[in-house]
Amino acid sequence: SMKSHLISSDPGIDDLVGLMLLAKLSGSSSHCLISSFGNAPVEVTGVNAKEFISFIAPAWSYFQGSAMPLNKSLEHPWPDYFHGPDGVWGIHPNCFTKDIKIVQKYPAYQSLISLCPLTEARKILLTGKLQSAIVMGGAFRIPGNETLYAETNIAFDPDAAAHFFAANTGAEVRVVPLDVTRKVKWSRATVQSIPEDMESSIWIKKVLLTWFDKYNHEREKDFNLHDPLAIYLTFFPEQASWVKSGVKVETKGEKRGKTTLDVQAPPCDVALELFEPATIARQIFDILFSWPVV
Repeated sequence: SMKSHLISSDPGIDDLVGLMLLAKLSGSSSHCLISSFGNAPVEVTGVNAKEFISFIAPAWSYFQGSAMPLNKSLEHPWPDYFHGPDGVWGIHPNCFTKDIKIVQKYPAYQSLISLCPLTEARKILLTGKLQSAIVMGGAFRIPGNETLYAETNIAFDPDAAAHFFAANTGAEVRVVPLDVTRKVKWSRATVQSIPEDMESSIWIKKVLLTWFDKYNHEREKDFNLHDPLAIYLTFFPEQASWVKSGVKVETKGEKRGKTTLDVQAPPCDVALELFEPATIARQIFDILFSWPVV
């Protein structure tokens, strides 16, 4: 799929791996990368998004997205424990961001990849131009990771998420929840085996090894490929088994941010199983580090 996408993202380490994967899989397409609050404040994710474009994907354009959720209140602390205070544990690529193409409004692309809170996805839906979207978010048959009930991207703006899933009448929406992203991961040994033959590989390897050093591994011992899996399934949807169902987002009480399958809501395709998670983790690695640059 060589078309251009709007990508809303909050880079963030796994976002950067996902964005690199997208750059590899889509060749010379000029996507528009929209920075959002989420893994860090929008000033921080904006810097990381611009550096990514400058360093990895100079044909892409940049749009500064949402700084706050729909209700203007930040309900959860920034996940610094995972991404570090600057989103990349201080490991920035060597690049100049002043030459990148900055746009002041969304390009009229009809396809969205959402890797962050759904504040931006809701705004894009309201333009009336959206035809397809893939959303990394939600947790259906497992507990959340931000609260017991809610996955982070939904938890950071449950109101926008609820509106997005309820108001979508025309776009084909695919949802890639924690249920599947939790199963796709790289070990430290895998990360150590990243070849150091390109500037981009050297940089992302350093970022990931720093994560292995700094992160508190009581929570998870391997690196989960949440956002990269959403990108991967954009191109290889047949590697997951999808359930046709609407999505309901709880907006009240202690279960705020919880996602449930709801056949009354506008239909989406929700990935609840992967055929071979370990193979997918390996394929993501190979595409990133073995495929020639297009």
